[in-house]
Amino acid sequence: MSGASSEPAGAAAPDSTPDAAPSATLATAYHRLATLRPAWSRPAKPLLSLGAALLAYVVLSSVVLVTAVLLLAVVPGVNIARGVTSGDPTSPLDVGLALAMGAMWLPAGIVGVRVGGWRPLGTAWSVAARLRPDRSLLLAGAGGGLAVVVLAALAGMLAGAPDAAGSGASIPQLLLVVLLVLVLAPVQAIGLELSLRGTVMQALGTWLRSPALPVLAGTAVMLIGRDLTPAVLLPALALGLSAGALAWKTGGLELPIALTTMLTVLAHLVGAVGAGSGAGAGVGAVGAA
Repeated sequence: MSGASSEPAGAAAPDSTPDAAPSATLATAYHRLATLRPAWSRPAKPLLSLGAALLAYVVLSSVVLVTAVLLLAVVPGVNIARGVTSGDPTSPLDVGLALAMGAMWLPAGIVGVRVGGWRPLGTAWSVAARLRPDRSLLLAGAGGGLAVVVLAALAGMLAGAPDAAGSGASIPQLLLVVLLVLVLAPVQAIGLELSLRGTVMQALGTWLRSPALPVLAGTAVMLIGRDLTPAVLLPALALGLSAGALAWKTGGLELPIALTTMLTVLAHLVGAVGAGSGAGAGVGAVGAA
């Protein structure tokens, strides 16, 4: 009697337990975490994950863009087309809109993993099924470095106030750009890594044991919609390959998130402070990547 009653319970356990065994998770390569359970690695799941993430991003970014256009339409004296598409690194509108649309990769990645892949979100963060606290010192160091960069940028803006005014960017305008970058750039970085590594790499890792093609695929997605110029392609390739290799080697997204956040913040800050100069143009290409 007891044996008969225990067998169905044991058979139902894999379907009712949302997380995989910790030992199995830690022993599996990051890009293969979606293979821990048969329900996660069914043939259609990778395509569903990618499709759900892409559809969610298109819908959410469209909502952000349409909302921005509607808000600009009621503001007197604003050129809607130029305000949305000019790409001015000193414009809070342009920088904020670009980062807000990029931040939509975070909910899109969550939708891809949870709805399309129908698996716990923790499996997309790391082999520990969560953001690992032992990486906190690195993230704190990255945050400290960013704080130093921000202070240096603010000092440069204050010291170069006449130049900023001559280029059409006021100090309050640049300070608002800095605030938007500090708030939205980390969200965009987390979303990009969750979508490109947590969704794309792990989707292909369902079929492939080698990490090479999943890393290349995540990098290739970064190139979609970008200018096909060496100034944009080379930084994008370097960032994508580095982030993918770090995710595979360290077994999680902590280091890729720190890398992408630092580069994004640096690119926007230097692009805003050095607008119109060679340094600003060069770093602007990195920001476009």
